[in-house]
Amino acid sequence: MIRNKLLYAVLLAVLILFYYLYRGDPERGDLSLALLVFAAILPVILFAGLLRLKHAVKVRLCHSKEPILKGQIYQWVLQITNKSIFSCAEARVSLEYSNSLTGETEPLILAVPVLARNSQRVRLSFHTVTCGVMEMHVHYLDLYDPLRIFRQRIRLDTEDQVLIMPAQTIPVPEEWPPVPQPEADTSEFSKVKAGDDPSEIFDLHTYREGDSIARIHWKLSSKLDQLMVKEFSLPLSAGCLLVTDPVISGGMPEAALRLDTAYSALFSVITQLTEQDMSFALASWQQQDGVLISDLYETLPEAAPWLRHMIALPPIPETERSALLTALETELPQAQQFERILVFTPCLDTALTELLASIPRPERLTVFAVADSETDDEENSLPFRCIFVAQQEPVHPAMIPLRAEDEPDFDTEVLVEGGAAS
Repeated sequence: MIRNKLLYAVLLAVLILFYYLYRGDPERGDLSLALLVFAAILPVILFAGLLRLKHAVKVRLCHSKEPILKGQIYQWVLQITNKSIFSCAEARVSLEYSNSLTGETEPLILAVPVLARNSQRVRLSFHTVTCGVMEMHVHYLDLYDPLRIFRQRIRLDTEDQVLIMPAQTIPVPEEWPPVPQPEADTSEFSKVKAGDDPSEIFDLHTYREGDSIARIHWKLSSKLDQLMVKEFSLPLSAGCLLVTDPVISGGMPEAALRLDTAYSALFSVITQLTEQDMSFALASWQQQDGVLISDLYETLPEAAPWLRHMIALPPIPETERSALLTALETELPQAQQFERILVFTPCLDTALTELLASIPRPERLTVFAVADSETDDEENSLPFRCIFVAQQEPVHPAMIPLRAEDEPDFDTEVLVEGGAAS
């Protein structure tokens, strides 16, 4: 822009010289004066139009869909609305995006046109290699006049976040015993399936051929003047406690990929538990509140709000690992009501191993630990079962352009690669 100003200053100097050379000539003198006046007034007109354009432009940032699974292509949409008759052939948008799991921030400069009396969208397609919270921050929009002599900056400070959930792509080599057991000492019963436990009634229905006479509800049948049969409840086991170790250990991006693998294993296990009608609770650690344990869940939709909150929490730095281990050392021995405790960790170090081995009844523990390669489970001599999960390499699918339902007057798309997204 400084070069344009210098060139325009040289043009003014040439026109002034031209005017002095021909000021005595009736024809050429009038032409040189007209050119000089036009060249002197034009910057004022351009600056006034640029000011009007600045106050007429509105910018909005939104994303295409949510929630999003890791590996899916999603979009941020930057909508620029201009209600004035002025335009800008090449405006510049300064923004940056970051991922909560990796902690990386990548800047990005977009050159987009701002059309007169129009609204256009700039769509940025992202593909993330880890789960977590993707955040987009738009800093400012620079507008230029047609000669690029002047610049007007619109400070935006607009933010938007997208929650990326882990993909259920980790194979879980675990066979759970059939649940529930009628003899299980529990007060939890299934809300969606009947069973054989006479201590709790699941539902009632009119007598059908083949129903057991022992299940007839005689008192209710006498009142309703028809035979009513009791459906007994399906007792749930004491449930599984799922504990995640959200620690960033080591350098990036390997540490983030290991934690992402642990989260993926967690989601794979939850899917398997729900398919077998096994209840589960989730434990998450927060710096202010310590370890928090959720209610028992039976389905993934029930646990979705807790899971989203857990994934949205920033990972724990390695320097704060001791506080997490201290909280687990207090809470896990008190979790006697759970039939199993499943721990998901990106790094099974000595401190965590000793803590888990000291828990009462360590045989009910199953630890899913992330390893660089698959390790033979039989080789470990730990008092609890340890399943090593191989760290998966990030997959980079082809960038497929996505179309919006409402096609704008002007639409452009930017495919972002590298850094927190690829």
